[in-house]
Amino acid sequence: MNKTTNKIEAVFNYRNSLSEGESKPAFGLKEEDPNMPDHKSYSKYIENARLTNYNLSNTGFELLQHESKVKNFYDDKEISEIYYQEIKSLVKAKTKADDVEIISHIARNEEEAQSGTRKGAHRLVHNDFTPKFKETLEPFLKETGSNPKQIVVYNLWRRFDADGIDAPFALCDSRTVSEKELIPTDLYNYLDGEEGGLQVEIYQSSFSEQHSWYYYPEMKRDEVLMFKTYDSKEKPFLPTLHSAFDDPSAQGKDVSPRESIEARAICFFY
Repeated sequence: MNKTTNKIEAVFNYRNSLSEGESKPAFGLKEEDPNMPDHKSYSKYIENARLTNYNLSNTGFELLQHESKVKNFYDDKEISEIYYQEIKSLVKAKTKADDVEIISHIARNEEEAQSGTRKGAHRLVHNDFTPKFKETLEPFLKETGSNPKQIVVYNLWRRFDADGIDAPFALCDSRTVSEKELIPTDLYNYLDGEEGGLQVEIYQSSFSEQHSWYYYPEMKRDEVLMFKTYDSKEKPFLPTLHSAFDDPSAQGKDVSPRESIEARAICFFY
């Protein structure tokens, strides 16, 4: 994919709208059907975000330049000792938050996902949290005696494969999202993926013609995509929906499997 291409057309998986009396959706309690019977695929145009200056305050996402000293993004020890501090410093400088905590990370590999040894790209329109995330944080706030005026969560996404072409990452302009298509969904065993893990509420989304999608083609190792996934002050909170997708122009070509890492940063403003 040429970085100067204006836009491409690709497929996104949206959740079907809930029918009357349908129970709240949930993930993590059973093996998911790979056929995704509760979802439907829609074609959408995805614009090249490199051609315009998008930032956190207007669209909810921004591409940052950042060189990491991490040598192996699959080494959890190296990530916790080096990467967490790097991302914390990056986010604090960008947001001017009084405190920043890095709560989790996920390293993904498309090739290893086929054997089930690692997670692959997530091809589902969603957001990591809903306004109920404040309830998830309550035990931490009580334990630390914290009473922040505002809490904001960002996802910091980086890819580190050879060419940055396979399974790119798309974001939806938060200004084109409305409450009516957002579908609260329980996600069980969050973070560790094992039984007994944390439960959080995420948003899935039903389809909307209004959604405007963007991506940064051929992202490099020294680029980080920062986007907002929760804001305690926004009423209503309209998230930066996101999803991986398959670029039709890359199909059949010899490209390296996507490798990526994402870290979640909680910003506290007092």
